[in-house]
Amino acid sequence: MDLDNLKKTWQQAEINPTIDEQKIRKMLDNKGQGAFEKLIKYDKLYLWLLIPCALAGVFFFYMHYIPGSIYIALVVIGFFWYRYKLRFLKAINLSEMNILEVSKRVIKYKKFIKYEILFGSVGAVVFFVPYIYYGIPEMMQDVLNDSDMAIYRDTSVFLVTLAIVIVVTFLISFILYKVMYFDNIKQIQKSIKEIEDLERD
Repeated sequence: MDLDNLKKTWQQAEINPTIDEQKIRKMLDNKGQGAFEKLIKYDKLYLWLLIPCALAGVFFFYMHYIPGSIYIALVVIGFFWYRYKLRFLKAINLSEMNILEVSKRVIKYKKFIKYEILFGSVGAVVFFVPYIYYGIPEMMQDVLNDSDMAIYRDTSVFLVTLAIVIVVTFLISFILYKVMYFDNIKQIQKSIKEIEDLERD
């Protein structure tokens, strides 16, 4: 029986039941567990994806040491960050923690995601500037002649290329974060709110 039907049954019976904390936890566990497990799965996925990213960092370093060094530094920071987020998530026990504690931790995790987007955006710009200016021309040095290289180095061409790459990257990142993180966090918070409404009733 879902929460809506349970509330309706109690209201029709005109009783004022005392909700057992264990039952509340079980309701939250059943309704929020799927979304919660997805968050853990996605953090694990990103952690494993850092392995090919580290290999790509070697390639970027081979193209040019400046963008390569920045990229490798971002991968290392990302490794420790995702490990921290994963430990934070696994410490949340929907079946044992009270509703208030779960709610606070979910809100804190949501802030983590916002911080991640903010600092990730800064990191992306810091990487793309030297990558587009140094990395791509050196990768294409056997294709581009001196005249083409001069055109590419022109400020307007460089800025347009940089803007396109950053906009496309941010759009893709926004879609991924919405689907993978914010939608699931919203589902967990919705389950928590239903429990809180049930307690008030």
